[in-house]
Amino acid sequence: MIARAFFRYTLTVAIAAVSALAGATIVNGLVDPYGMYRLADLPGLTAQKPAIYHRVRLLKAYEVRRLKPHSLLLGSSRSHLAFRTSHEGWARQASRRYNLAFDGATTKEMYAYLIHAHAVSPLTQVLLALDTYHPTTAPAATRPDFDPALLLTQHRAVSWWRRLTADLKLLTSSDTLRDSVKTLTSQQAGDPEWYAPDGQRLGEVFFRRSSENFVKVGPRAYFEEIDQLEVGFKLEWRIPVSPGTRVSTATAAKSDASTSLDDIRRLVAFCRTHRIDLRIFLTPAHAHQLELDAATGGWPALEHGKRALVDLLAQDAARHPDQPPIPLWDFSGYSTITTEPLPPPTGHAEMQWYWDSSHFKEQVGDLVLDRVLDFHESGRVMPADFGIRLTPETIESTLAQIRTAQAAYRQQHPDDLAAIRAWVADYKRRHRISDE
Repeated sequence: MIARAFFRYTLTVAIAAVSALAGATIVNGLVDPYGMYRLADLPGLTAQKPAIYHRVRLLKAYEVRRLKPHSLLLGSSRSHLAFRTSHEGWARQASRRYNLAFDGATTKEMYAYLIHAHAVSPLTQVLLALDTYHPTTAPAATRPDFDPALLLTQHRAVSWWRRLTADLKLLTSSDTLRDSVKTLTSQQAGDPEWYAPDGQRLGEVFFRRSSENFVKVGPRAYFEEIDQLEVGFKLEWRIPVSPGTRVSTATAAKSDASTSLDDIRRLVAFCRTHRIDLRIFLTPAHAHQLELDAATGGWPALEHGKRALVDLLAQDAARHPDQPPIPLWDFSGYSTITTEPLPPPTGHAEMQWYWDSSHFKEQVGDLVLDRVLDFHESGRVMPADFGIRLTPETIESTLAQIRTAQAAYRQQHPDDLAAIRAWVADYKRRHRISDE
């Protein structure tokens, strides 16, 4: 009697659990808070998906599956903002295009997403947008929200299993159910959508939101705020750690024995093996970023990274004499674009080319793509000093030219330079960072 009652109780609990799980799965599948399938985006009910803004790596893994691009762009938040797939030169070269850049993207993550995209649908072209900190010997790393289980591989059986388990994990997750409820209850919030269907973050929408500091404190104050944050990003690894202190996993990246440059090498080799048209360029952050590198001791690594990239591509060209060399463009020096003066300290006048010292506007992205894709748009003037092709023959003269331009910039902008150096000195003092 007791055994029978226990069996009935266990069966009832099991049925209830399975029913609850099935119900959550159905709700999550229909509401689709992360845009996994986009089967029924109903206006006023499920069309707006606020959860995607905090799960961009997840979203882009699924969008690649859904859109099956032939051509894509890999990069960090700078590229996420600045490059539109509707660029005329890009549209002429590939039919299905996608901006696969995302915030804080590492080269290890870029390589993993490249393989994922190619496993979904064979790629014909890749634009690799590197920041100057990417081609270094720093340990290869991934961010805490990077989930390799979401990404397909070159092995069909493994890819099929990964796809199934990743979908089930998300559809049955209580976190997904929570975001489904938020999706249903936030449709009338009226917040502007800054995520475009082609993967681009729309700067004209994102930065002009009433909650954004770009609007609240003004463009100049926001620019300086980002400069000071960048000081921390560039120096936090040098803060002395007391014995027994635990590093926060909320911001730390997972790394392995390989380097960031090694993953660029793997990415180049993959594109060669699969006959993918690869074009590489260094992004045009504002000159303040270069001065921040210099003030925090990062200038030698910056130059070494450029030399290493040139050497890597020269070795690749030597191994493939029957194929065109992979081009490398450098937009990261001191140019008409990158030395744009800052706006006045007060008011809301903004810069023509930049949102802040790290992120450039879509107009700059258009000029970069003009150069990289060899496209000429009537009425769009390309500054002669914007974008230099780096080769074994030009690398040393280009680095020397950048140093000369740097000296001229410092002479013309002493107040900017003094402010940057003061922020760096203050950060070092507060965190007891030695200059040795």
